[in-house]
Amino acid sequence: MQMTAEEARLAAERVMLRSDRLAQISETSGELTRVYLSPEHLQANALVAQWMNEAGMNAWQDAVGNICGRYEAQHEGAPALLLGSHLDTVRNAGRYDGMLGVLTALEVVAWLNKHHIRLTQAIEVVGFGDEEGTRFGITLLGSRGLTGSWPQAWLECEDAQGISVARALVNAGLDPTRIAHAARSPLDFSACLELHIEQGPVLEKAGLALGVVTAINGAKRLNCRFDGEAGHAGTVPMPLRRDALAGAAEWMLAVEQLTQASGPTLVATVGTLKCSPGAVNVIPGCAELTLDIRSPSDETRDTLLASLLEKAREIAARRDLKFSHEIFYISSATPCDSGLQAALSRACESVQGKAPLLPSGAGHDSMALAERWPVAMLFVRCAGGISHHPAESVEAADVATALQAFSLAVLESAQPGPLQQFNAASHEDALAMIAACVALPEWQRLLVAERPFMSVEALMQKAAALSERWQENELAQALQAHPRIGDKPKDASAESALSRQEQSAVNGQDRALTQALAQGNADYEARFGRVFLIRAKGRSGEEILSLLQARLQNDDAAEVQAALEQLRQITLLRLEGVFIR
Repeated sequence: MQMTAEEARLAAERVMLRSDRLAQISETSGELTRVYLSPEHLQANALVAQWMNEAGMNAWQDAVGNICGRYEAQHEGAPALLLGSHLDTVRNAGRYDGMLGVLTALEVVAWLNKHHIRLTQAIEVVGFGDEEGTRFGITLLGSRGLTGSWPQAWLECEDAQGISVARALVNAGLDPTRIAHAARSPLDFSACLELHIEQGPVLEKAGLALGVVTAINGAKRLNCRFDGEAGHAGTVPMPLRRDALAGAAEWMLAVEQLTQASGPTLVATVGTLKCSPGAVNVIPGCAELTLDIRSPSDETRDTLLASLLEKAREIAARRDLKFSHEIFYISSATPCDSGLQAALSRACESVQGKAPLLPSGAGHDSMALAERWPVAMLFVRCAGGISHHPAESVEAADVATALQAFSLAVLESAQPGPLQQFNAASHEDALAMIAACVALPEWQRLLVAERPFMSVEALMQKAAALSERWQENELAQALQAHPRIGDKPKDASAESALSRQEQSAVNGQDRALTQALAQGNADYEARFGRVFLIRAKGRSGEEILSLLQARLQNDDAAEVQAALEQLRQITLLRLEGVFIR
């Protein structure tokens, strides 16, 4: 089932009207400002809770002031797919940054409820209390409450009026000693999807309503300084000047040029500049400036930063200046989950024909959530790429398109995949899921004991690390379940089915090849006393025979290591087949 175009149009109209309604809840008349734990924040929470209830959800406000709603699964207590965004704003804000993600999530749930659709996973929608950090100068308080990563020191942070976070919680009717109650278990959610306005011009330039986020950029921010020598603007000749501002200006141009040359996903900004003494008739002796540098890859960001700092030192040396810098802020890049990206891409292609991929240059609640659960984001085009400004704007038609795509992705993502089944299964059922990968019960037990896994990649990494412990004893034990190459098993076991698939490229009709493999197996078993083991998938019989003959030349120790490596490859290949379908 899919949300129809007419259903999406009507839902988009409600989203636009509710965005207007929320925009009226502001501490300042004529503009939108709604900060964490303010009366306006609590009023917005109450209104969203009302809409959650109308959509068929059970709503509550958690211990850090997030407003939460749950739409139950087919069976009560199942893990949930987390949707949502934030309800707080910057000062004099636009009305869609954050709020659009909450309101569209509510419409997806309302559509499910209208059609009496209950999924195998629940849906939880969260309106996070603080993403912007406007009031206390610390960000992601709401989402870090959910992940349980709220530092105790945050309680002492104060706003401009001297009110601490702890006092603000009390004023809002919350208990600072119960912050930990907001934290959710890793098993509570299978994944997180966030819909958000792009806050940039890429989609508008491409003429597309929607885009899929690949990663949230990591950022570094620096205070930088060029020191020269102040002097009289009229008496110091140009060649003899040590003009700090001139050096800073040259570097600012270099920042722009080097960043553009480094690739389309990197950005660097000199946001502030201050020179002193700051008089019209004095050569600047000091120039202080800030640098903000971002990339979806920490490695590429740091490589560019090293080049920019080296350029600054070169400029300073040539101009007889001193350059210094201090890094005062670091956030790591947050890659989006590949499987969730694929689900969003399929949904986008379904409704608009293509799915452009782009990074997010701004921070989001998903950055914090990614520490516990797989995350992905869907971007919606905004006019002129303008955000954090009253001119922030989206089209109702784009919101309708987004609702169709988002609902498709939710339907796909809320059906549990193999990883979610593995995480939620009993110990015995989890063992059964991986039993055919390798006949080593201890390896199976250790892997199951490491649950939950936040991604297939994390599971594969742990499985590989555990396999590195294998020695000759494990090899002998595992080989009891492996047939000879060329002898395809005919029983109905799961391991036999895998063996048949892995040897599919071996031509059993080639009698000469079959005989050569049989002779090679016999020679190998006579030489080493065990069955020849090789990852057969994707290899022809001729290639296998050649490798068999080569390994007959190994000494005993080398062949144990070669066979163990093949066992690891076969095991991980089979494990991949269980969890990546």
